[in-house]
Amino acid sequence: MKIIFRYLLINLLFFSLITSCTTGSSNFIKPDDKYLNNDFKPDEFYPGAQVELTIPSSGSKMYGMAYTADGKGPHPTVILLHGLPGNERSLDLAQSIRRGGYNVIYFNYRGTWGSKGTFGFQNAIDDVGAVIDYITDSLNSSTLKVDKDRIALYGHSMGAGFSLLAGLKDPRVKAVIGISVFNPYTLLQGDEARGNLISLKEYLLTLGMLNCNPDKFLNNLLTDVKKYNIQALIVSSTKPVLVIDEHMNNRGFTKITKRPAFSYKIWNTDHAFSNRRIALTVEVKNWLDKNLSIPPSLP
Repeated sequence: MKIIFRYLLINLLFFSLITSCTTGSSNFIKPDDKYLNNDFKPDEFYPGAQVELTIPSSGSKMYGMAYTADGKGPHPTVILLHGLPGNERSLDLAQSIRRGGYNVIYFNYRGTWGSKGTFGFQNAIDDVGAVIDYITDSLNSSTLKVDKDRIALYGHSMGAGFSLLAGLKDPRVKAVIGISVFNPYTLLQGDEARGNLISLKEYLLTLGMLNCNPDKFLNNLLTDVKKYNIQALIVSSTKPVLVIDEHMNNRGFTKITKRPAFSYKIWNTDHAFSNRRIALTVEVKNWLDKNLSIPPSLP
């Protein structure tokens, strides 16, 4: 009987090992990964929620929403900045890091997706400041449970350019993330500038969801391009910065080697990081945990 039992036990352990190897690591979820795989039980008094937002910016109304984290707070807060026009909104990542304890703010810049006003490159950078003004207002920060000392920006594509250009200059922003960074300083100067301008104008002409004059947009961008030197801003700042690209347009970032708290990576994926969404979420969440300093939960 003992021999049979031992035989069955060995086979059971062997089968479990084979199953875990063939089906992935779902049986070995690390504590830090629970936010990826588990729903949360709402706090009785301070449940996580979705809140619709109307945010003023230079006399225009911008529309957005907040995913508020569960619990009393205040919570570290991440502002999402979408690209051009904003088909990839990164809301999968938003929901995951919200389960991990972060508020997430999503909004549409002036002149995009129903928000009033005109879409422009500098306008969008200014819109980021307007959102920070909004969530750090005493009433709004209390309602949304925002920790005003722990605000980060996360941007994708053109939104990544906005996140770096706005976040590295605004003292209220403590950490900045850029994914597939649109960098006008490198793209719109040099031998490839003309081709890039033509392609960008042709693309802008197809974007009916934008209130934007392509010629004015590009003229304003070219006029100010010298002040959009993202690499110089990164070097001169001491803020934590994470940049992940899937292209080589920012290969100059590899030369930033002595600057602390700067991480630059190039992943093999497409522009939307379509096949790396979970890996991207884990990378971002772990980086935020390290650089936005979430205090440990009290027992």
